[in-house]
Amino acid sequence: MLFSKKRMQTTELKDYNRQLEWIVGKWRSEFSGKVFWPTVPTMTFGEELIIQEAPMAKSANVQFLNFSARAWSHSTKDHFHDEWGFLTADLTGNATLITAGNNGFTTYEVGRVSSNKLVLVLKDIGRISFSRDLPVEDLRRTFIRHDDRYMEQILEMRTATHPKSGYLEHTRVAYTKMK
Repeated sequence: MLFSKKRMQTTELKDYNRQLEWIVGKWRSEFSGKVFWPTVPTMTFGEELIIQEAPMAKSANVQFLNFSARAWSHSTKDHFHDEWGFLTADLTGNATLITAGNNGFTTYEVGRVSSNKLVLVLKDIGRISFSRDLPVEDLRRTFIRHDDRYMEQILEMRTATHPKSGYLEHTRVAYTKMK
């Protein structure tokens, strides 16, 4: 198991985050993650995604959800990357995801949550100065819950070299909800 067995909190989500209840939980894909990009070989990976209630900061009076993702190579079991962050929504369906990853990137993404779907686009990105990756210029992250057991995440992006406009699909992961 990649994450601790600490019990997930089950307290009631605040009004503005109730619309995200469908995404809360532990989601896992052993080998259904796919990486696509013109400059790298297509490969398969596993990923565990945990989204759960975070303690509420009384000073901000905003409830966030903890967001964590850990990915590994399907074939070699080598560790790929981690993402840690916070997700929240307001009463009108505007959503924000803030992440930091061990790949040297931090993201600030905004979008809309609707019934069983969350679409986020890049608002800002930070990166360490010695990152070897091509600069990411735009990103769109989509979560779609297909039913009570299955959810998909699609990550599309544009770098300094690919494509000239719009997005190219970079990863797609189909998760199963864990109990």
